[in-house]
Amino acid sequence: MSAEMERVLQSGRLAESEGNVREAVVRYEAAVKLAANDARPRLRLGTLCHRIRDYARAREALEEASRIDPDDADVAFRLGLTCDALGDRELARAAYARTMMLAPTSWRTWYLIGRDHRQLGHAEVARLAYRRALEAAPDEPEVLAEMGTLLREMGRHDDAYPLLEHAARMCPVDPGLALQLGLAELERGDLSAAQRWLTGAKHLDPSDRRIDMSLAELAVRKGERRKQRRAA
Repeated sequence: MSAEMERVLQSGRLAESEGNVREAVVRYEAAVKLAANDARPRLRLGTLCHRIRDYARAREALEEASRIDPDDADVAFRLGLTCDALGDRELARAAYARTMMLAPTSWRTWYLIGRDHRQLGHAEVARLAYRRALEAAPDEPEVLAEMGTLLREMGRHDDAYPLLEHAARMCPVDPGLALQLGLAELERGDLSAAQRWLTGAKHLDPSDRRIDMSLAELAVRKGERRKQRRAA
């Protein structure tokens, strides 16, 4: 990895951590051009594109990364997530199987085990698997979000909230994470915080109808609160 490519890649990471999607994409693309045979900048570009829901672009970058380094478990994992999002279940399963083969004890494998059990309705088994994943990767947004949303489904809202908050703050470019935290704030009754996160989610993905529905619910709740104050 050249010093110039490392510098550009780091500047992309910084832009992503600050929520500057456009600048992060530009930086990662520049890093890709500087490293014809390095999977890492393609992995970063693909991961970011997945998080901002540009799945076709994510898949292209991650497939290139996989060709360069077929033994990278994170590349296989991210490619699986992207194929899943695109509805290509067969390729997703193959990528997940490769992830588990390459890194059988990693947080990625525990995440996949947890997700499988969650889909089967085994909430407690899923929770234990996610807990193992979080022990290995306490700042990984996908794991934080999976555990947080699972705990919400289990009625453990107080336990879910800090995980959802941490996920959204760790990955400010993901509209889904902002949406989940906005919903959690709505449940807690903090309407100002809910509006901030839901508006941010809308900015990140204006086409998501779930965000529109959540903003509509927020408007209803704010109207009810105003009526209560006038009646008091």
